[in-house]
Amino acid sequence: MINIPDRNKSYRARACLAVILAALAVLAFAGCGMVDYGTGGPADTPAVSKKIYTPPRIETVEIALVGDIMVHKDMLVSAYDSKTGGYSFAGFFSEAEPYLSSADLTIGNLETTVAGPEKGFTGYPQFNTPSELLTALRSAGFDVLTTANNHSLDRREYGVLKTIENLESAGLEHTGTFSSAEERGRYLIIERNGIKTGILAYTYGTNGIPVPQGKDYLVNLLDMERIKEDIIKIRNMGADIVLVYPHFGIEYRRNPGEQEKKLVEELFAAGADIVAGSHPHVLQPMERRDREAGKSGFFAAYSLGNFISGQRGRFKDSGVIVSLKFEKNFKTNEIKLIESGYIPTWVHKYWDGGRRRFRIVAVEKAKKDYEDGKDSKLNAGDYARLKQVWEETGSMLSGPGAPELRQVNGS
Repeated sequence: MINIPDRNKSYRARACLAVILAALAVLAFAGCGMVDYGTGGPADTPAVSKKIYTPPRIETVEIALVGDIMVHKDMLVSAYDSKTGGYSFAGFFSEAEPYLSSADLTIGNLETTVAGPEKGFTGYPQFNTPSELLTALRSAGFDVLTTANNHSLDRREYGVLKTIENLESAGLEHTGTFSSAEERGRYLIIERNGIKTGILAYTYGTNGIPVPQGKDYLVNLLDMERIKEDIIKIRNMGADIVLVYPHFGIEYRRNPGEQEKKLVEELFAAGADIVAGSHPHVLQPMERRDREAGKSGFFAAYSLGNFISGQRGRFKDSGVIVSLKFEKNFKTNEIKLIESGYIPTWVHKYWDGGRRRFRIVAVEKAKKDYEDGKDSKLNAGDYARLKQVWEETGSMLSGPGAPELRQVNGS
């Protein structure tokens, strides 16, 4: 019997087959990227990950340094307010405030005791100044005052302790004199923008006034072996930058002696990054050096001169605000000195309302203000002295390694 095929059934079979083949083709195409040809399949192909670059954290800190802060008798008279019976020193510093407060950390040498009225307020030769001075300094932008100098013991142990108390009441950090051995061992480290600056201060002596027996912690005296130990300890406590304020040298000499040069070299070798000298009451040379890779530069100012005082005469009435900028790479912990500059300053002594007044002015701005007729307190003699200070300072701080002159807005 010969079967004759059913045409409709055959057509349905062919149609079904076509659908199946089309479906298989689609699956094969969709899965072609996952076909394993025997090597490099998913099981043995390492995953490819994208590395995202994270730039290292970079921060900077700007440190401003000034020299001696002293209050002589005529300055006490100037600051006294007979109506209130108090003192006001705000006008002494108001025109310097923009330059002081713009830094991250501002430091000066307090060369007077602040022992209170019960010990009597006096100028040279044994200083004791009202606590209003500290309030004015804090308002002007100061953060730290060093207290190790030849006038530290002008009111003996009581004066040291009372000065510390008044500094703390004014919100000022301090180092150089201490109330106990424990306090001396704590070390002053100031952190700004994640960068830590350790500050140490020492003096050559105390004008023949002996440190009380068994209380050598009261005043830091210049002792190189002790300083080396302090630098090591303050580094171990985390200081990125070590600043040393030595009170040394010979008064009114405009160049450092061999002894001062030797001490600065020893401080440099011991690991100090900044040396800010005081005591001569006149400006002396400054220098900046580079260190090996991974360490900051080294900056030395043999004497920063007088920032404020009643001393008159050429060289004694002028100073500088030094600005140092450090940069830290937090990935490598490398820190380096990237900028150094200075602003020349002058203590202007003038008459106002029948009374002698004092103020610190930025030399460049004061010159321009006089030329433009914007400052009636300045006279022709003042202008001549300002031009002289400008030349003196520029001449002293010129040459290789010296800081750059920092421009001041004259408006």
